[in-house]
Amino acid sequence: MHFKDIYRNMRRATFYVIWAFLMASVLVSCHQSHKKELDLAYALAKSNPDSALVFLNHIDQVKLSEEDMAKYALTYYMAQDKSGLDVDNDSLIRIAYDWYGEHQDDSLYATALYYMGKYFLQNDSMEQAKVCLDKSYSLSDSLHDMSLKCLALDKLIEVEEQLAPYKALNDAKVLVKMYESMPNVTIYNKVAAHLRLGENFFYVDSLQQALKAEKNAYRLAMYADDKGLLSYVSQDLASTFEEIGEKDSCLFYARQAYNLNGTDRFSCQLMLASAYILADSIKQAFAVLKQATPKTAEGRYSVFYTRSQAASKAQDYRMAKTFSDSACCYLQEMYRTASKAKISYYSSFLVKESERAKMQGKAELQRWVFGLVVLLGLILISFVLYAYWSYRKLSLARIAHEQEKQQMMEMLHQEELSHRDAQLTVMRNYLQKKIEVVEKLNSIVPNESKHIVLSDSDWTELEVFLDSVEDLFVSRLKQKHPNLSKADLRLMMLLRLKLSQKTLASIYCVSEKAIKQKLFLYKDKVGIKNEHFSLRNYIESF
Repeated sequence: MHFKDIYRNMRRATFYVIWAFLMASVLVSCHQSHKKELDLAYALAKSNPDSALVFLNHIDQVKLSEEDMAKYALTYYMAQDKSGLDVDNDSLIRIAYDWYGEHQDDSLYATALYYMGKYFLQNDSMEQAKVCLDKSYSLSDSLHDMSLKCLALDKLIEVEEQLAPYKALNDAKVLVKMYESMPNVTIYNKVAAHLRLGENFFYVDSLQQALKAEKNAYRLAMYADDKGLLSYVSQDLASTFEEIGEKDSCLFYARQAYNLNGTDRFSCQLMLASAYILADSIKQAFAVLKQATPKTAEGRYSVFYTRSQAASKAQDYRMAKTFSDSACCYLQEMYRTASKAKISYYSSFLVKESERAKMQGKAELQRWVFGLVVLLGLILISFVLYAYWSYRKLSLARIAHEQEKQQMMEMLHQEELSHRDAQLTVMRNYLQKKIEVVEKLNSIVPNESKHIVLSDSDWTELEVFLDSVEDLFVSRLKQKHPNLSKADLRLMMLLRLKLSQKTLASIYCVSEKAIKQKLFLYKDKVGIKNEHFSLRNYIESF
């Protein structure tokens, strides 16, 4: 080989080496650039989520590695959550959760667990939420990440409120101590922790302790010089005083919340109207409700329901019926919206699980998941709609019956006026009958002490269904617990259908707090001694 050929080959080889080096440098530079961009976005997501979203939208996802994509998905989901945006699917957090689940030594695994648990909680997947939040709490402790540890514990308490009220209460006490011991903790965090503690005292029927915790939150909020925060705390105090029955205190804090004009003005208006009703100030209640401008079906239902309460207390039965009819219409819309959301959730879950089953080659699992999800979804939706329509039919029939009785009473009153000698006796009877009509009308208008009323045939049909599908559930329950009344058995039947706390509250037309109290108090009737074992757990495993 000539020297020229050797030189030519060496020059060519040198060119390729330099080219490869330059390309590698470019790739490394791009990778490092993406790393810096993601690190900056993650830092921004904690303090300035809106800016983080803008920053993330300029990152080219195509050029990201699997690791970088996982961090991108986690950061984006976190920024959306902290910005107050509704995150109605798990596509982003699932990417992060799956990748960090395979790389559990990464410090961001605890954060991914927290947001995955929060998503499960928002979609009524309590057991899955508990698993994720428990692990996030444990890992954040080992990482000495106190901020994440507090966040995980707060959401874990929200899960435990439904599964184990006493454990939730103990954890709420721990949360308060954690925030009090941490340096540079905002007053907002401390206020939220005290309110959470008050809420859990309420669930175990300790209203005075709940009031004490809320007053502590109120004192802290006074130092914050934040009208919105003080308004929020005042609403909670007004609600608790309403439960206790202290009219003056309830009205004081409800007015304060309203005058401070917090971020949730509609909520303040509803609370003030309820306080006026409790204080027998019906005109003021209607005046406040007239100002209310609800934007959702749930909000419109709350307005008309409160109006029906006010009209009933004013003994204006026709208006009470009109408002009750309107509330029923919006309740129907709420059920329809909730049903669509559940169908969408189950459909999305089905598609994802089917795809996962295909990738893993588990065709049998795919068919099982499909059948189970569809069956559960259909049972849930069918029963909720059936319960609602049964309730509406019975309510309208009872209102009509009470109107007939009212007309009969008016006719009797006219007759009484023509018999002067018996006027006193007649008037006494008239007043007595009028009291009976008020009591019966109040039993029709939804309130926190009444259950939904189904006919005996309806309950018999439901009992036959549960006995045939759930291995003689009702028969076994009667045999083991002969002390249970018919009303007790009917509540157990609804629990066996695994209806959520929110759904039970809507069916019975009471607050979620009242449902949680009811379930807690029923533990003694079935002999549950373990404070960490809920009535719902017992019935579902029976």
